[in-house]
Amino acid sequence: MKDAAARDIELVRDLLQRSELASIEFHEVSAKRFEGVPDSEEPHEGQISLGFQHRADLDGFGIRIVGDVAVAIGEVRVVAAVEYKLLHGEQPPRRNVELFANEVAVMTLFPYLREGIASITSKVFGAPITLPVAERGQIGFEVSEADE
Repeated sequence: MKDAAARDIELVRDLLQRSELASIEFHEVSAKRFEGVPDSEEPHEGQISLGFQHRADLDGFGIRIVGDVAVAIGEVRVVAAVEYKLLHGEQPPRRNVELFANEVAVMTLFPYLREGIASITSKVFGAPITLPVAERGQIGFEVSEADE
């Protein structure tokens, strides 16, 4: 009998084989510089929060990462999304999409999120904010239980 981790990897591989990358796009890229904050204020000190969203239907599924940055000089929001087209088979269960997102989609999207944040903060704040490298498994969805 296979262990749970091996079964989960099989589910990810199955979804990978029956889907294809359809698009990667930005849904939002915005930054607001606060009035009255001196230019000497360090734009890198603050908080970064990541949110994850997903959807699935008969045609495919999508994953979004929402990156919110709050620093002394201002605030930033970047939303990057990836869409996958289903080539055959049934709509994937929520848990399978979450597993796929953590193993494949998040690592596909995270560089786009990083670039979006660096680019907009460079323009608005005068210096880029660069997200750190994320190791596999460090960021992603909390995976639903198998029987949900």
